[in-house]
Amino acid sequence: MNNIKEITKEVKETADRFPRHEERILKGNYAASEAAKLCRVGFIPAYPITPQTTIVEDLSDKVGKGELDAEYVNMDSEHSVFAAAMGAALTGERVFTATAGQGLFYAHEVLHAIAHYRLPMVVCNVGRPSIPWNIWSDQTDSLAQRDTGWVQFYGESSQEVLDSVIQAYIIAERLELPVFVVLDAFYQSHTSENVWVPEQSLVDEFLPPKDRRNYEIDVEHPKAVGGLVQPEHYGKFNFKYWEALQKVEDLTNEIGKEFGEHFGREYQAVEAVNIGPETKTVLVTISSITTTARGVIRNHSDVGLLKLRLFHPFPKKSVLKAVESLSDDVAFVAVERNFMGDKSGAIKQELERAFYGERTNPIYDVYTGHGGKDVPPRTIEKIIYRIKNNPKEFTWIDIE
Repeated sequence: MNNIKEITKEVKETADRFPRHEERILKGNYAASEAAKLCRVGFIPAYPITPQTTIVEDLSDKVGKGELDAEYVNMDSEHSVFAAAMGAALTGERVFTATAGQGLFYAHEVLHAIAHYRLPMVVCNVGRPSIPWNIWSDQTDSLAQRDTGWVQFYGESSQEVLDSVIQAYIIAERLELPVFVVLDAFYQSHTSENVWVPEQSLVDEFLPPKDRRNYEIDVEHPKAVGGLVQPEHYGKFNFKYWEALQKVEDLTNEIGKEFGEHFGREYQAVEAVNIGPETKTVLVTISSITTTARGVIRNHSDVGLLKLRLFHPFPKKSVLKAVESLSDDVAFVAVERNFMGDKSGAIKQELERAFYGERTNPIYDVYTGHGGKDVPPRTIEKIIYRIKNNPKEFTWIDIE
């Protein structure tokens, strides 16, 4: 009886924290599609590819039932999906779609165009690798798109995916930049979790209708788009784009705080866990591996965790602030569910850039979980043991 009373009390307290929400059990993909609906997207070009297919399938169902007032168009390839998304964004529509793996690679050319046209949109990528052919979790596909210029957020949970899509539209439309919200294949996309879904009116108060900027395509007032730009002007476009990217980190923290005040769940570009005077090692993670690491470090008072939510542009200021109290002999360990065809993984590369001229801490690279291989608590324990007892610059874990 006491247990029932305690559970009832806990449920009530949680509900009080999130008024004007409905608690539902959702897979990550359905959390993403629910977020797109709540953001009142107006155009959805779609092409199926495992493991993101249920995102666009669910949106098709919502449009078909009249639950979402949007144009939903089946395209003939992912390249066409992003080309259509670009065209719709040029007219001023709020655009959403989803992709994964080879679909994202196929769209690579158009990603550059969307970014450099400064077209705001939000796209969910459900991370999976390339060759050898594989449909399970990996972050190589999205991290390989760093240099296309898209903003990249990585969600740890279905709740964070839903909340990040809402925040991403604020950032995209205020700075006129495209944004990826990335979730891990299957560990997030097809796993059910408790998710607090806000009422439509609550989202409407936070995310206003998309403003027109007077550069949109208008059939009554024709204009050329994408014409040849002479060398003396090309750099000016890149400079303005560069200026906008410099604002992403601060705006992420600002919008994350405002989101917390409005919805009851605050977010920042990075999250520091168990980082303090006793810390000797810091694990640096993104997405679902973070959750496993959270549980493991409870048994290690000297191991901290640095979660990267914003990955591109890399949140240098937030990272340095999160670790400013640590001495230079604290070891940082980049846990890489990616392989960039280089000596080191994407996380270590970005950490080295951020630390250059600022900190001299050793940074170790650990490759694990590629192609969806599980990263259970014992793997995190192995990582901690090896760094403490036999540190190597690069380590591959559990590839037997």
